[in-house]
Amino acid sequence: MSKPFGGGNNASGPGSGAGRQTTGGSSILGKLIGGQQVPGGKSKVPAYVNNALLDRLRDTVVALQRSPRVEVPPVSLSAFVEAAIEAAVTEAEAEYNDGDRFPPRPNAKLKTGPPVG
Repeated sequence: MSKPFGGGNNASGPGSGAGRQTTGGSSILGKLIGGQQVPGGKSKVPAYVNNALLDRLRDTVVALQRSPRVEVPPVSLSAFVEAAIEAAVTEAEAEYNDGDRFPPRPNAKLKTGPPVG
């Protein structure tokens, strides 16, 4: 059975966290659920999200963790976000690149700031 929120060993590929379980560490969520963060193979995502959506995200993760109806709850906010990003990337690859991974970008760094236009 698939464990979409980082609690299982079904992830594959470098940096996927396969076989590792992470809890929130020193984050706000970590203080709510306790535990420690297991380091290695992870990167912080430099992205902005509007405050209302971020509140919904936090509320969702905590609610899923506390719900007896959720068989495999997210182990952390990061695990939930990672699963959501993976699902969105897989969907974009399927829809716009015949299911294949997009080719590597020519420059290692992405341009930041508002779009030029």
